[in-house]
Amino acid sequence: MALLTRSGEFSGHDAAILTLCFNTLLVMVLPLILDWSERKYFKARFVQLEELERTNPELKAALDEQCEKLHLPGLRLATVETAGSLETTFSYGLFRQNPRLVVPSSWLHSTKMTAPNVVPSIQGELNRFASRDISLIFFGFALVQFGVQQLLLHSLLH
Repeated sequence: MALLTRSGEFSGHDAAILTLCFNTLLVMVLPLILDWSERKYFKARFVQLEELERTNPELKAALDEQCEKLHLPGLRLATVETAGSLETTFSYGLFRQNPRLVVPSSWLHSTKMTAPNVVPSIQGELNRFASRDISLIFFGFALVQFGVQQLLLHSLLH
């Protein structure tokens, strides 16, 4: 962008707007890339919540309750095969609009949903996801990009 600005193709204002548009495009595509990498590297399987209701209604009820309480729309649930007794959950997504929760596949068919460590770990993970606010990080990153672009432009002009 600095080269295009230097050659007169873009003004500084155009370059700043293009930087923000590029960042917005990346934010929109990133969940798709994360889903693909989950499937490829962790062999994750995304489960429909209707399927979960048939196999483990207690887990479905806990997820519905937490999502309603935290105002998280469109939860996608992924399951991964875990080694041994490792039962870790994690979540990812952007801007609270596309939460993904990854749980061990043993939880789908297990009756140990009543165990005291399963529901609190789901609640804790969804709470952690809901409390993330990355909008300031997004705009900060865009400002850093714009600053680097201006430094490059300044160094190319002199």
